[in-house]
Amino acid sequence: MDDLGLTPITPITSDEKAELDFLRHEAAHIQRRLTELETELDKTTIERDTIRHERNLMAQDFAWTLNKMANSPAGPALRRLDGFSRMLETWGNAAS
Repeated sequence: MDDLGLTPITPITSDEKAELDFLRHEAAHIQRRLTELETELDKTTIERDTIRHERNLMAQDFAWTLNKMANSPAGPALRRLDGFSRMLETWGNAAS
């Protein structure tokens, strides 16, 4: 039979045991840190989505208020104001 260049297994030395213990410890630490970061990412995603949702609700409320003001008895006078007209163009009629 040809020599494959393999050497028979020898018992693990104390240095190798220490290195394996260290690697086991490092792997556990990295796994814990990864779990923490994944949890943090999930929390950030939820917060971002909540903020986006709240912003959309505020925009809808603001548009509703502008439209109510524009359709009120004071609407014709308000629409003559440049600032109100600009706000109505930008925000109005979105959620009438």
